[in-house]
Amino acid sequence: MTSEGGYHIIGGGIVGASIAYHIGRRTNDPVHVYEKGTLANETTKKSLAFFGFYGDETQYRMKQYGMELYNDFLSSPRADPGYVTTGRLNVATSEEGAEALRQDVENRNKRLADADGKRVDTSPVDFAEPHELKRSLVLPFLDTNTVTGGIFRPQVGYLRPREMAIEFIERARDEGVVFHENTTVTDLTVDDGVLSGLSVDGEERTADEVISAAGPWNPRVAAMANVDLPVKHTLAPVLELEPAEPIQYTIPWITHRESGFSIRRNADGRVLMTHHPPGKHADATEYDPDAVEDSVPTDLRQRGLDVLESLLPVTDTFDVVDERVGIRSSTPDGNPVVGWTRVDGFSVAAFSTSGIQLAPATGKVIATQLLDNDPTSFYEGLSVSRFDSYVDHK
Repeated sequence: MTSEGGYHIIGGGIVGASIAYHIGRRTNDPVHVYEKGTLANETTKKSLAFFGFYGDETQYRMKQYGMELYNDFLSSPRADPGYVTTGRLNVATSEEGAEALRQDVENRNKRLADADGKRVDTSPVDFAEPHELKRSLVLPFLDTNTVTGGIFRPQVGYLRPREMAIEFIERARDEGVVFHENTTVTDLTVDDGVLSGLSVDGEERTADEVISAAGPWNPRVAAMANVDLPVKHTLAPVLELEPAEPIQYTIPWITHRESGFSIRRNADGRVLMTHHPPGKHADATEYDPDAVEDSVPTDLRQRGLDVLESLLPVTDTFDVVDERVGIRSSTPDGNPVVGWTRVDGFSVAAFSTSGIQLAPATGKVIATQLLDNDPTSFYEGLSVSRFDSYVDHK
């Protein structure tokens, strides 16, 4: 067994890179990142990379740290992560959907009234009747005869996901972190609830800590440590559409409440369509990430195009020019599972979407736990121990 010790991170996407950066800048011990393919080229690259202030208290506080760090990175970028403000428009096309949107606003306002304003989303949000939408937003293509209501959040935009991951990677390398591409962790060594090493392409290495930030592969990695993660999967398909005539202005990220299909205009002028199933965690399933192809299932593609055309009839003239399929992770409460597990020396960073948004705070939380033995103020909202039957070692 190779004597190595130190910190070993499985997964070279934006989450693994953030963890490496946050640990590397605080320790002189070895820090290694293992990526089975090329860096930031799997789940991270396929993300639509939104960043916006919505979600519960845990996510809001995590995003505050993330925005602060991203502002720091963007002031002197190593790559070109960009940032485009679009806003987010949720629209309904049924009375039931409109009522659900109204209830969302009412519930949010109640939470805001009962909470510390510094710890929850304070951005302006209100329900809009269909006739109000075109009086307040640039939406020339939206068929407001189809829409029954909407909610607009102005503090939402998107980044270039792989480039933002590279920001972390380059800064982590400055701190001595070593990244290994085309390298697979095939097993973990655990004895009596304590992790002592890992197998990398068949070579055994000792380790002080192993952190799994492997995206949809997280359940598989965790199983190597005899940890059962409460994580399932849904497909995250993306169609790229080329408008017949260029759209010269930004349009909001538009999400259809009833179906879960959404669109946004990309920086290159193309329109991206994706799908986030509106069902609950119990409706999710498990996929083999190595077996999912980049071809959007025919029925899903057609349903999405039909929804898109009903909301924005002009899209009937758009051509599908590219497609890809990612795998979105899902947790029971919609928040990530981050930090210690019941196995001493094994931590996880498993998400329920929002990896681009929550990666910065995730890196800080894990670095603080491992280097300071401090659970952090996020512990109750992120620890796997919050779920029944999951008990970690701290």
